[in-house]
Amino acid sequence: MSRYAIVCGGTGGHLGPGIAIAEELMAQNGECLLLISDKVIDSVMLRKYDQFEYVTLPARPLAKSIWKIFKTMKSQLVSLFQCIKLVKNRKIDCVIGMGGFTNLPAIMAAFLMRKKIVLHESNRVIGKSIKLLAWLADVIFLPPFVNFKSRSLNKKVSYASIPLRREMQKIDKCEARERLGLDPFASVVTVLGGSQGANALNEWAIENFQRLNGQNLTVCCVRGIKSDNREEIIGMSDDGNTITNLFLPFCNDMSSLLSATDLLVCRAGAGTIAEAIVFGLPMVLVPYPNAAENHQEVNATHVANDGRAIVVRQEDIDLLANIVIECFQKNLKNFQIITPPDSEHSAVEIIVNRIQRMIGNE
Repeated sequence: MSRYAIVCGGTGGHLGPGIAIAEELMAQNGECLLLISDKVIDSVMLRKYDQFEYVTLPARPLAKSIWKIFKTMKSQLVSLFQCIKLVKNRKIDCVIGMGGFTNLPAIMAAFLMRKKIVLHESNRVIGKSIKLLAWLADVIFLPPFVNFKSRSLNKKVSYASIPLRREMQKIDKCEARERLGLDPFASVVTVLGGSQGANALNEWAIENFQRLNGQNLTVCCVRGIKSDNREEIIGMSDDGNTITNLFLPFCNDMSSLLSATDLLVCRAGAGTIAEAIVFGLPMVLVPYPNAAENHQEVNATHVANDGRAIVVRQEDIDLLANIVIECFQKNLKNFQIITPPDSEHSAVEIIVNRIQRMIGNE
């Protein structure tokens, strides 16, 4: 039996694909240990996955101030020694890094202990930790048509889309809305700022839900884990119908949420986009302007060029309500929605099969 450590902490965009890979590895009799950050989002997302064992690393992202840089270096060093101990005591065969600031200590520990190393990048811009650690990796998974500048690194590259969790299966739209407490026959605009929420989108939803209600549109907004509890806000359509809008701090049933949705207004994280595509959802994307190396802008442009999305930059968010209403007035014909066909092998199968070949399980 092979043993894996999957480093996937920091954001839902890292944790979700990490869980997907762990599910498939365990289904093939592998043992998986998840290495996560001490951010609240990590432990919250893992509550429903009691089949996984996980360890929290104290690693911190790089900061700008001198004092915070010192704290970052200390946290990374402590995490390195913790990972070395884990790799040795758990007899880990392979460490899989999903990107982000928790990658560094775990991948360095694998390198020092001479274990197999796999890296995975979800975004269409290769992140700093992947670039830094790529030279140590045995295999690097990148989105299709994304490459390194170095030819020697590209020899390590395998292409795969983002692996999705097994739960991400589309269900009947009316059933999904009833699960969430929404009108089963409503037209639903879901506002999603990512696993930790987005203040700009949260504020937009609060300021504009009444206007959208006037057009018979129901708003479902996931505010992020730092917000208050579930809240139902009553609005009124122009023809006098009562509309219940739903504001959630977090959603641990994304399959129901996306199945209930007609139009998704969201950030442009690679994981969110991948899920929306699988569920056949049209998207209005508002890329996070401070994302590292502007990767959300690149993600958004890619799907917009395919006709799956409209891009609205945050400085133009005042136009967003008009755009959403216009999309429904045109019956969402602005979008070229193509639900991807079932391929012979899903992204998670491609990744896991390649990993198992590498470590000699096939």
